[in-house]
Amino acid sequence: MAAAEAASVADLVRMRMDGDVQGLCRATRSEHLPVRLHATELLGSSTGSPEVVETLLTCLRRRGDPHSGVRRQAARALGRLRVRRAVPALLVLLGESRDDRDQMDGPVVEALVAIGGPEAVRGLVGLCGELATGHGYWTIRVLDALAVLRPPEAVHPLLVALWEYLPERAEPVVRTLGAIGDPRATSALLNLAHTPSPGTHLRLAAVRALHALPDIDWPSAHWWPPAETLLHAPQRDPDPETARLATALLSRTEDGRAHLWDVLRRAAGSRDPECPPHAVAAACDGIAAEPALFAVPERDEHIALLRHHLTEAAAPPVRRAAAEALAVYAGPEAAGPLLAALGDAHIGEAVADLVAGLPGPLPELVDLFTRPDGPAAQRAGAARVSGLRGCADAAPALLSVLTDDTAPTRVRASAADALGALRYARAATPLAALAADEEQPGTLRAHAVRALGRIGAPDTLPTVLACARSPHEAVRGRAVAALGRFPVPEAVRALGASVTPDTEPDLARTALRALVRIGTPALPVLLALTDDVDALPEDLGERLVAALAAHPEDEATAALTRMAPAPAPDWRALDARAGEGRLAKTRAAREAASLALPERATAAHLAPATALLAPDTWTGAHEPAAQALLKIGTREAHDHVLAHCLAATHLADWQVAALDAIAEARGVRLGP
Repeated sequence: MAAAEAASVADLVRMRMDGDVQGLCRATRSEHLPVRLHATELLGSSTGSPEVVETLLTCLRRRGDPHSGVRRQAARALGRLRVRRAVPALLVLLGESRDDRDQMDGPVVEALVAIGGPEAVRGLVGLCGELATGHGYWTIRVLDALAVLRPPEAVHPLLVALWEYLPERAEPVVRTLGAIGDPRATSALLNLAHTPSPGTHLRLAAVRALHALPDIDWPSAHWWPPAETLLHAPQRDPDPETARLATALLSRTEDGRAHLWDVLRRAAGSRDPECPPHAVAAACDGIAAEPALFAVPERDEHIALLRHHLTEAAAPPVRRAAAEALAVYAGPEAAGPLLAALGDAHIGEAVADLVAGLPGPLPELVDLFTRPDGPAAQRAGAARVSGLRGCADAAPALLSVLTDDTAPTRVRASAADALGALRYARAATPLAALAADEEQPGTLRAHAVRALGRIGAPDTLPTVLACARSPHEAVRGRAVAALGRFPVPEAVRALGASVTPDTEPDLARTALRALVRIGTPALPVLLALTDDVDALPEDLGERLVAALAAHPEDEATAALTRMAPAPAPDWRALDARAGEGRLAKTRAAREAASLALPERATAAHLAPATALLAPDTWTGAHEPAAQALLKIGTREAHDHVLAHCLAATHLADWQVAALDAIAEARGVRLGP
């Protein structure tokens, strides 16, 4: 085909599928910009013959083209082909693109990284001295390329550039040094971690870079001050991530661990400004994360320190962190202080979860939650632990607490939760009576309904259904969730009735999750809900599509097929009107169906996937539909993708990739 004949993208598609390398090379000189662009892009899928390489290099060097897109495509194609001959030209182009006018820096850097090799590395390292004069994203792209290639020879010029960049623009240089991971940068990073510039994230970047160093290169060769001393400041940094990473670095060495224990020791004695609460919490978190590193033969003092902060620290985050550290560091020895801490109103639930994970028996649990004069928070926590640990022997005592009207509501609610967790069938009737008693506190009734759902006794279903219509929000919400444990038609119908445009969004989401939990028996209701999917509020339509997508049945596929090919919406009609009770009228469900349907790609689903490629369908569905057809893999499926590409006026990246896949399947090569 002569160059003059390549007048459209369709001509290029035919050339690609015919393996016409010479035609594509000629098309790079076409008068039509889309033809020039896509011909250059398609050559990146060739075998890299000399003719192709010369054509691409010519396109790359062509400065008279008023549109830089061809040069960008040439750079990408040369990168895909890994043409080492292109490196000098790419480096020249990168150096010239510092003003970022033509946006050439991105594809050029990507090409250099893809090609790699000593010459590309030397060229990128040589640009380190020009980083300060770069504009826009040019500097970041060069640094990102060095971070990917990780050349050791870049460390020294980057350290020089680092001091020129301080303080405002040093962070990306620090990130690059961290990615390279060379210990020669450690001293500079330690100093930055110790004395950060106000108003920047430089300290965090420096600590992250230090943390990325291999363990074999730690401790650092920075003799004085020692690395541990320079990490004291970031360990007490108010930023939680900075403190966590600095603590992890300190945990690597004996001196660092001694400092962390000293932080706990000094904070226990007085309010030392060098040991603020967030530093103490970070030290406890470090101990909890790596307890084996902190293990010593004589650990009584350490356990005592953790116990002190658990009981005496003023800040709840410190007490919570101390509880976690004590649980993993002391093991069974932590039971006593943790059980006492169940009464802490701020951290009681977190402590209960920790106690539940302790090894060995805890015979005092029953006494704790049945003691009438005990603190309510401690009794509630002990009941919670009984459920979490699966203490079946405690069930009768829990039931006794549940039915005790003189017990605090909080304790009875925890007893209900524990009975539900234990699936204690004998508690079903008392729980149902409690849930139906409107004289009882609403929160207690809500916990009772949730327990009924976990037990799942069939004769309690009428109570749960009645609670699903309760005017009390918490009771209603817990009841709807509990219905998901009853896979029977009555529950399914009630849940379906809760998924409407007029239902509160949170309650409708809860109902939909319950229908998903029920599984196959709920499929007819899910299918019926699709009839009014566009009217559902906010993200509920998408959730409905996700629920259908989880069903492998043909009926679910048919429902997705009905929704997916719907024409694109009229964007002028999407704005919400006052009083509609929703953010906007969208076609999110239709789009979600378009994306979900191709995942079910088999030969039987050829027609639905093909329908998604129709010109009037949502354009976002075209790529997944093409991927589905490629997955089906028959010649007919491929022909539909080709027809779609032939009708295009521009080729997206995914279309080029689809053409490559079809060409490979048919044995078509672009070149020898």
